[in-house]
Amino acid sequence: MPRRTRYSPGTPCWADCITPDLTGSQSFYAELFGWEYVPETPGYHLAVLRGEIVGGFGAAPAGTPPRAAWNVYLATKDAEHTCALVGLAGGRVVMPPVPAGDNGRLFLAVDPAGAAVGFWEGHRAEGVVVADEPGAVSGHELRVPDATRAAAFYGDLFGHRTAPGEEELHLDGAPVARLTEGDAGRPLWLPHFGAADPADTARLAVELGAEPVRPADGRPGLPALLRDPWGAEFGLVQA
Repeated sequence: MPRRTRYSPGTPCWADCITPDLTGSQSFYAELFGWEYVPETPGYHLAVLRGEIVGGFGAAPAGTPPRAAWNVYLATKDAEHTCALVGLAGGRVVMPPVPAGDNGRLFLAVDPAGAAVGFWEGHRAEGVVVADEPGAVSGHELRVPDATRAAAFYGDLFGHRTAPGEEELHLDGAPVARLTEGDAGRPLWLPHFGAADPADTARLAVELGAEPVRPADGRPGLPALLRDPWGAEFGLVQA
């Protein structure tokens, strides 16, 4: 079981689903990936796979649109400093740094391409613990209408780079996210979850009420994307 307890600044380190139906959403992903849940607060639960943390689930605040969304958080060692850089680089801070339990602080922003993104400063374990196996986070995707603009923003924050002809964001020479440019769908960061057979898992997701966004048998190397019954998009990749 691959385990991670440290993340370099700028690396996706956490993902959570904020949903108007906490019980229903948790049941869907439990059926799909075998997750169980540990309450952290009355409105926020940790998703675990065989006892290891794979992400979080939170109840959407009252009065917000009745739509779920997966949120991706990038690691930072200094939330205040990164928050200031977001504005200087052309992004917009939606929620300034706030404490998140006893383990750290987070803040939320929208990048210049319109994609929501979170930032996490952890005091101890910094994020997802188990990764890169069936049922766990196994990659990320940033979907934007202007890949060049998005890459410049994250480059200003953490030093991300793109290579000519490649659809990936790199940090210190290692890929950290697929960078997809296009007008299909709203700009967003989304997690990719591992599956032993992505096509079979996609079929099960549809049986459970999900909607295909990008088929598993589409362009080679391009992960399947689905939208869960509450509207949250996620990808499936070969683990």
